[in-house]
This record gives sequence, C-alpha cells and structure tokens, in this order.
Amino acid sequence: MNYIEKKEKLIKIIKDLLKDKFILAFSGGVDSALIMKLASLYRESENDVRAMFFKALSTTKEEEENAIKLAKEMGVDLVIREVDILTNEKIAHNAKDRCYHCKKTLFSEALKLREEKGYGAVVDGTNTDDHKVYRPGLMALRDLGVISPLNQAGFSKADVRRLAEELDLRVAKKPSAPCLLTRFPYGTQIKKEKLDRLETAEGFIRSLGYEKFRLRDHDDLARLEIEKADFPKFFKEYDLVVKKLKDLGYSYVCLDMEGFRSGSMDINLSKEEKDKYSL
Repeated sequence: MNYIEKKEKLIKIIKDLLKDKFILAFSGGVDSALIMKLASLYRESENDVRAMFFKALSTTKEEEENAIKLAKEMGVDLVIREVDILTNEKIAHNAKDRCYHCKKTLFSEALKLREEKGYGAVVDGTNTDDHKVYRPGLMALRDLGVISPLNQAGFSKADVRRLAEELDLRVAKKPSAPCLLTRFPYGTQIKKEKLDRLETAEGFIRSLGYEKFRLRDHDDLARLEIEKADFPKFFKEYDLVVKKLKDLGYSYVCLDMEGFRSGSMDINLSKEEKDKYSL
C-alpha cells in the first residue's frame, strides 16, 4: 500500500472502532496522540473515546503533564490510573521478559475500564516499526486482545510523523520516549530511588538542549548516549553533566562513542530469546 491507501485504511479502522467506543492507552507520544486526534475528528459523541494514562514509576512527571495537556487540547476525557508495577517480581528484577509482564499489568487496568464503561475495545499506538525490535510487550498486547490501528493499517513511524504533521499535532516531531526501565541492564533490582535519580538526570540533560538521547544506568556508572552530531556540543559542556550526575550519586560518567541508539541494552540477548517474543 502507498501512504494515501494506508491513511484511508487507518481512518476506516478508527471510524469502525468508534462505533462501539474504545479506551485509548495514551502516553502522550506521537503514536497515541495521532490516534487520539483522529478519534476526536471522527467521533459522533465526546464519549466515543476515552483515554488512560498509566502513572507508574516507569513514567515521568513531564510525560504525565504532556498527556494531560494534549487530551485537554483535543477534548478527550483522560483517566490517570496509578499502577504499582514493582509488585510483580519479573518487573522489579528487570527480567529479560519484563516488558511482557509490565504491559500485561498496565493494560489490564485499561481492560477494567473498558468493562466498567461497556466499551468495545482497548486501543494502543503500536506501529509496524515496533515489530522490528525486541518488544516482549507486543505479545502481552496480543494475549490481552488490544487493538493496534497503526499496525493494522501498515503505518511505520515515518508514516505516523507525516500524518501528525498534516494534522498540525505539536508532538509530530517528539522523540520516542520508552519507559525508564529500558535504561537499566537486565537483572537489575529496580528501586524507586534509582528511577527518581534517572528521571532527574535525564531532565537535566534535556534542559541543556539535547533531544535524542538515553542515559543508561549501570549502578555507579552513567553511560550517556547522544547523537554523534551533538558530540561537539557535549565536549564544550561535559563538565556540567559530570558535576550534575555525580551530585546525583553516580561515581563514573561516560559518553558512549557509538552514539544514540535504541535497544542498546538488548545486544547480548540470544536469537532464541528474541525469537521467543517475535510476532
């Protein structure tokens, strides 16, 4: 399918879902924001779509505030549901299949809301690019019966951003922001203090003007991934970053010379482990 055909298919899927109403798992990122925008344009009643933001230790205050603002702008009712994800041992110990258990824990809350409201479906913003990387959580969504309109319509991340720009969504170019748990090596004991420290550290780095980056937390060592194009800028102000991160409790601070890349914590996973959760 070409882009126009995919866009027509996506709109049809959204319209069909609106007939029975749906709950949208809403992070405030460009994927779920695009679905919210289309739903707000094609709904017949305000209650045809409701959104849910999962407030957990793996999400940031900035993400919550952004989600609230976007939902208000589009006139969509947003339910904020607090979820204690660390009660699940697989999540608390950052197991290799953590994402499966985390998604299942979070989306079970959306399914409860669907039942409470008598809605037809729970919807998320998975796109086709998400199937190209290690994402155990996608299998959890399948097991729970969550519907992914973007994936069904064949939308890649580039397609998502293109349509988001056409619709003047202010988050059209917003960098992807995977949950904070992806910053820790598998097998790490996850604690609130570590997540708070990481959120503060990334917030500081973002305040310096970096957009696409990850701070990987290796206990005493902070490994910073930024785009290679930002290296010259970083070398002029690295002392600010080092001081801040050491003040936060890191003993060592290093710049990853391979630069920014998604999924760098997955490089040591075996093919068998990856294949287990491939769809």
